[in-house]
Amino acid sequence: MIGNHDRQETDEQMQPAIYAIQVARVRYRELTDQLLVPLAGSMLDVERAHTALESVDTLVMAHRARATDNLDRVFEMMIDDENERLLAYPFSLYSLIRTAVEAAATCVWLIQSSRKADRVLRALQLTYRNSHEALRFAELIKGAGGASPARKGHAKTIHRLNELKDTVGPLRQLKLGPPPRYTAILTAVSPKSRDRTGAGYEISSPLVVWKMSSAFLHGSSQVVRALSDIRQLDEFTGGVASFEITPSLQMLAVSIRTCVDLVAQLDERYVYLATHDYAGRPISL
Repeated sequence: MIGNHDRQETDEQMQPAIYAIQVARVRYRELTDQLLVPLAGSMLDVERAHTALESVDTLVMAHRARATDNLDRVFEMMIDDENERLLAYPFSLYSLIRTAVEAAATCVWLIQSSRKADRVLRALQLTYRNSHEALRFAELIKGAGGASPARKGHAKTIHRLNELKDTVGPLRQLKLGPPPRYTAILTAVSPKSRDRTGAGYEISSPLVVWKMSSAFLHGSSQVVRALSDIRQLDEFTGGVASFEITPSLQMLAVSIRTCVDLVAQLDERYVYLATHDYAGRPISL
């Protein structure tokens, strides 16, 4: 039998993890609250015309807000400054972390390419998916018959997205569709393991953090046990004993640091694209 509780107060053995989480919060607080508007003539400014329905910079800001809102809640829940203690919740924290890493990874994937065509296409793909999701939502609450206006609006949006796609030469022969699945997006922004085999991914990679968080979110018992601290509460009786499963602060620290690093990475990339032209020259204010 597995016993489970929803809170863990830390002790001296957890000091390295506690310190790592506190350092992550310090670094997170040093990040800007809001990204700057692309300067006139910058790469992101020019690409607004090719992504007019939902511009590249607008999409980055929206997904970044999704990431930071969840990270704000992570630090609020975990760090009790008044009582000088750290609290860990086994399922709700990983739900927040999963959304944060997914949103930040989407931002990085959107703007990581050095090619204008890639960035424009990825922005259009996200808007394509957004439109489809809006249509499905309308059909869900209104039924197929009542969603006719939504279908007309969706068709108009897709037509406009294809017009925008064709304003970029290399994209004219491509068929517009949704973006890759989140697994592919997270894989694209995740470093491979540096061990000799090179077959897997770093434990701190966005992909692994997302997969691990998903296991907690979906209640995958075997993965949850493998990634948690387990303490036996009583002796085995008839082959059964009670165990207490608490979240590993070390794994939480790694996951939180990954989210913060990813936001910092996307900020750095965004600022460059918003302040430089295609020749790599900084835009003068």
